[in-house]
Amino acid sequence: MKKTKTAVKRAGKVTKPKQQQGATDRPGSWHLARTETERRLSEFEFRLERLAQAYYRWKAACLAAVCDVPLTGDDVAVLNVVRMGDEPKRLSEIGQLLNRVDVPNLQYATRKLMRAGLIETEGSSSRKETRYRATETGRSVTEAYASLRAATLPPMLEALESWATKSAAAGSHLELVSSLYAQAAQVAITRRHQP
Repeated sequence: MKKTKTAVKRAGKVTKPKQQQGATDRPGSWHLARTETERRLSEFEFRLERLAQAYYRWKAACLAAVCDVPLTGDDVAVLNVVRMGDEPKRLSEIGQLLNRVDVPNLQYATRKLMRAGLIETEGSSSRKETRYRATETGRSVTEAYASLRAATLPPMLEALESWATKSAAAGSHLELVSSLYAQAAQVAITRRHQP
């Protein structure tokens, strides 16, 4: 097997990519689809990427229709989770509910939502103890968002054949796959620290 001499520059350092066993260098082959299983996985992941991007674009567009504040789909997710159950939440709880570990980005989103007057803090001045809740404006905006969502998406979904059954099965399958990705991430982290 031929070793690649490609070097990747990152933060001023040159690093050579780690060689993976079984990698083949066939002309026209794709590095993420070398086997049939990898090809199927790649197709699944691309569908997942397109779904995620469409979902986040939808959330941003839905909110833009009811509010003049320019927010991303990620911001809308944070806003809706803060409003969920009308219970104040710590940043760590927001991260857990959204399955996110990117604390700086979550902090940025909460600051953005606070500047927009959609959420506010309560409780301790300690960052870990600070809780976020929707303001009256935030409640009004999320209610308008929920109404537009109810008028738009459910009729489209109900028109799909066997939507309820298929979505329940797909949801369970996605939860399982999500746990497999989490497990694979742990394996990747341990490999990174091996000599």
